[in-house]
Amino acid sequence: MQMRGIAITMGIGVAAGAVAAMMLPKQSAARKLVNKAADKVENAVQTVTDKITRETNM
Repeated sequence: MQMRGIAITMGIGVAAGAVAAMMLPKQSAARKLVNKAADKVENAVQTVTDKITRETNM
């Protein structure tokens, strides 16, 4: 699988997790943990995508 496919798959996973998290009560500790984890994954995917883009455009 190409890196682009992996990044897209991870993005879909984050979106699915966000939908599941929205079903939890707003003050739930689990919801807060899921939101933090989703933010970290999103940042990691963005960093990797930017790095791949820079390296392939050189």
